[in-house]
Amino acid sequence: MKRMSLIFALALASATATAADLNLNASSLKLKVYKMAVSTSPLCTNLTTVIDNSSSPTEMELVGSVNMGTGTIANGTYPCIVIEFSDIIKFKPSANSDTGNCSTGTEAQLDVCQSGTSALIDGTTTTCTNGNDRVAMYISTASTSTTGSDAFNAPTSLSDSTKGFNLATALTVSGSSSGKFIVNPDGKVCDGANGSCDGGGGSTCRLMPPLFSFTKL
Repeated sequence: MKRMSLIFALALASATATAADLNLNASSLKLKVYKMAVSTSPLCTNLTTVIDNSSSPTEMELVGSVNMGTGTIANGTYPCIVIEFSDIIKFKPSANSDTGNCSTGTEAQLDVCQSGTSALIDGTTTTCTNGNDRVAMYISTASTSTTGSDAFNAPTSLSDSTKGFNLATALTVSGSSSGKFIVNPDGKVCDGANGSCDGGGGSTCRLMPPLFSFTKL
């Protein structure tokens, strides 16, 4: 068994925007995290809770390196990670959009689960509403989805294109190794008025699903 700290890191590169309403970067991304669990199965079965902040969840700024907590993980490979969090996320665009719904340094909020259900880490089910809900996000190598059709339930097969989010690289725990969880929203902020932004038709600033991976420290 290895006791390790899970580090969130926001990887920001220099994306080139194809339009001034699309492909903007985020200068801030905040989540209120309750729990984190891992699984040795890409289908996220037999989850093991590693970090539990349920008694005092705090809103975390993911820009930079953020220590979500410390837990014990056995040596092995974990192709699935599940994060239980509040479904209202906060972010700031790093540039103004042409249409004007995204403003530099102005914090926007996004309710990421407004309908359907989510399977929590303890096996119970929560219903998503238009408001603050506690949901679980499944990030797995079994998922090929980067758009989040149903990110709040585990993939049911390998190469599942509708459930979960794609995890580019699994977490490997061995000896003294430690892992950094990379959340990369670079180029994912967009103006909702643009038809290519999450379906378009909105008058708000939106954050498309980021990319997820692990790297060794």
